[in-house]
Amino acid sequence: MLEEMFQIVAVGKNNAHHVGAVFRTLYGEDFPVKDVYQPDVLWREIQAEKLTAALALTAEGHPAGYISFFKSAPNFRLWEAGNMLVDPAYAQSDVALELARYYFDPTMCRLTDSDGIFSEAVCCHYFTQVSAIKSGFADCALELDQLDGASFKDGKSNKAGMARVSCVLNFLELSDPVESVYFPDRYNEYLRRLAAPLRPRTFLASTAALPVAGDTVREDKYYDFAKTWKVAVRSIGGDWTTVVQELLAEAVRRQVVSLQVVLNTACPAIGEATELLRRNGFFFGGLAPRWFGTDGVLMQQLFGGEPDYEETKLYSPTAKELMAFIRTDMETL
Repeated sequence: MLEEMFQIVAVGKNNAHHVGAVFRTLYGEDFPVKDVYQPDVLWREIQAEKLTAALALTAEGHPAGYISFFKSAPNFRLWEAGNMLVDPAYAQSDVALELARYYFDPTMCRLTDSDGIFSEAVCCHYFTQVSAIKSGFADCALELDQLDGASFKDGKSNKAGMARVSCVLNFLELSDPVESVYFPDRYNEYLRRLAAPLRPRTFLASTAALPVAGDTVREDKYYDFAKTWKVAVRSIGGDWTTVVQELLAEAVRRQVVSLQVVLNTACPAIGEATELLRRNGFFFGGLAPRWFGTDGVLMQQLFGGEPDYEETKLYSPTAKELMAFIRTDMETL
């Protein structure tokens, strides 16, 4: 098929019904986020500026592919790039390249008035990792065993049949940071290396003790179908020790496989908070740029055994070095 046969158009009220059609070609009715099958819900999300999406249409107007950008981080000025799908009937065409070109161009998809775009590129193939790097994104974190390998329905993405699939968090910054950031002393040097490709920041040493009063403020996202739990800690309170214990107990109860905690670098006590996490089995994940407006530091813990390192595909030197650093950090717990 020729590249000219495809037109990339924004999803709107009149064509939102095509989105479900694309998902059905791969998932039937089984995609875990049911919004994609509901045109009215999609349109409301677009109107609320929580979602922006595009379809690839053939010359005859048939939907051949889909991509979306949505708000998932605590910072509402961040967009996550996700859900790039191609109808298997067009797998040998250029539609994936056309979608990727749109996907990683903030001017084309009209996302320039934001703090940035991030994606969680899967580590069961190289395509999205390569596309991100070539489009100017920087690899910043590695989320181990984040996805259920059985959720890959196209028969190609997970050829190795991995039980769990890790993701590289990569980031394109589109505005200048305003606030200074505190980095934990243990990871200070490495976090600065991860931040080097981003816009300039002012770094401060985290020397403050944990607070003795106040409540920890956090936002949780639990993905039951993936057994992944993401916790974003906006501020650390005097109850931090109790919060960590409760998180671990609840993770066991829910049979979580991947527990991720992102700490706000605006917190002067992030160093002590990180050390407490390490004493409770958490290890390094990387940098989550602009997660709260300020950056975040990702710490993580796995409850399903060792990741499949041999089948985990990493493209950039940064991602490969980050994996080595993380494995060393795990071994020192």
